[in-house]
Amino acid sequence: MIAIPVAFALAVTACGSDDDASPTTEAPAATEAPAATEAPAATEAPVEGVSGLVEDGKLIVATTGNFPPFTAINPDSGENEGYTIDIAREAATRLGLELELPTVDFVAELEGLSQGLYDIADSGIWPTPERQESFLFSRPMTSTGIIAQVRAEDADSAGFADVSGLNVGGIQGSSQEKYLLENEAELGYSSYLGFAGAGEALIALKQGRVDVLSQDSLVASFVAANDEELATAGPTVLAHPLSFAFQLGNEAKRDAFDAVLNEMIADGSLAAIQQAWFGVCIPVPADIDAQEPYDILPTGDC
Repeated sequence: MIAIPVAFALAVTACGSDDDASPTTEAPAATEAPAATEAPAATEAPVEGVSGLVEDGKLIVATTGNFPPFTAINPDSGENEGYTIDIAREAATRLGLELELPTVDFVAELEGLSQGLYDIADSGIWPTPERQESFLFSRPMTSTGIIAQVRAEDADSAGFADVSGLNVGGIQGSSQEKYLLENEAELGYSSYLGFAGAGEALIALKQGRVDVLSQDSLVASFVAANDEELATAGPTVLAHPLSFAFQLGNEAKRDAFDAVLNEMIADGSLAAIQQAWFGVCIPVPADIDAQEPYDILPTGDC
């Protein structure tokens, strides 16, 4: 895996990763994380008898396997890996459960969760007020934003500060897609294409079928760090928490998972997983309704 420093400036241009071959290759000094990111006191997590499981003794976590660095299929081992996958594995171990990772596209992930086919949907989900009407959410496990993914030659473009007349794309059912669709008039883009997953979207971007992808900021930076053909551009917008999703009515299961997440924050395990995947620690808001007032995604102290 590649650890990448992450810093997204309001007017920064590409990132060729925030650490790829783009103009800015070094992460700026860490900015102070919001106060809400302080770790809560450790909470003893239950290790057995978690109620509401789809199958006794197992924790079934649906994932797309198509959203690195949160979830992706390792081409050598064929195993799923990533930031949220590592959290799920550690949580299952602490809860005394066997982890299963069925792989589906994002829309099917949420539909299956609502039907009770899975215990958890991972994939780095934004607990928007609308989604809170349909799902329960864990306490946040990181924060992120939305940024424009572009071809490397467009690294100096304005990103979402100016996409007028361009063809844009996003992942179907995602918050990044919603941002584009809800702000179509203001953004003034020419056309929109939706894709089932990040892999298809990135291929379309490289092929020129779209000029800009609406991407999660951490995902876009990871992509740019690992693909010299791609970069990020323009401002980070709509900074927000990310959480794991649960079916409505499964508060006991969600609370058991939250207890584990609180332990992982308090004992440094979550910070270690962040370091492994991002190269820095990313702020963890205290609750799912936290509003992060930043245009530069701050990095926290590990």
